[in-house]
Amino acid sequence: MKKALENLKKEIASFSVSKKLSDEKWKKIADNCVVALMAGGMSKRFSSVSGGENKNSFKLPNGDTMVEMIIRMYRDAGIKNFVALLFYKGEDIEKLLGDGSSLGVNISYSYDPEKPVGKGGAVRHALDNGSIPKDKYLIVHNPDDVIVEGSGEFPRIIVEGHMSGVEKGALATVVTVSETPHPYTGMKVKDGMVTQIEMYPIIPIPTHIGVTVFSPDVFPLFEELFDLSKKSDFEKVLFPVLSNRKQLFALEVPSNAWIAVNNPKSYEELLKVLGI
Repeated sequence: MKKALENLKKEIASFSVSKKLSDEKWKKIADNCVVALMAGGMSKRFSSVSGGENKNSFKLPNGDTMVEMIIRMYRDAGIKNFVALLFYKGEDIEKLLGDGSSLGVNISYSYDPEKPVGKGGAVRHALDNGSIPKDKYLIVHNPDDVIVEGSGEFPRIIVEGHMSGVEKGALATVVTVSETPHPYTGMKVKDGMVTQIEMYPIIPIPTHIGVTVFSPDVFPLFEELFDLSKKSDFEKVLFPVLSNRKQLFALEVPSNAWIAVNNPKSYEELLKVLGI
């Protein structure tokens, strides 16, 4: 089974090496970049932990929150401008973060209009109301996609990856891990008989970790593709369009760098990694 999966990995995943940015170039891009915090979902799978609170404002045992962890990561790398895209209990996020001055950053807010419009709609709406400037690079980060290894370098790494993609004609860059564990027991079957058992086999299919970098030139597509009367995500609507046009770049980060905190099990994993 492992050999077959290794062959599959060679068949479907090949990443290029990103070019390094000079400190001067990095600072120029960081000053011209906004991070959109996708923090408006109901987080139903996490409700047994949070008690129904917006999980991005939910206090960890050490008093920290996932959204503040993500903000500090980008701030410490030199990116200071943020917009929180909100709906469900968004007032809790706004009360927690305020204008961002307590964290040394600038934070604005955009609430979904009347009903949830999905990630694609939330970005479209924020572009329409000016919360996302149309002339700046945009990093969309789901705060519950926590970077737990190499966080100090992460913002610069993903921007360097995106700029390498731009040279190839890309308008957006998806941040991925090249493999993830299958959440069930895997089996190899021949003629109906199980010949091999593999607990939680590693599946070598690149997986989007909830972080995307966009160039300003992509923004007209949000107006073209996203209707605010519907709930739609850019992974489902925008990514296929960009892929077909060969304008979607993929960057790989180590699998152990990321935890998607969306259920009690992953929450316990986060606490273990953080040592709390």
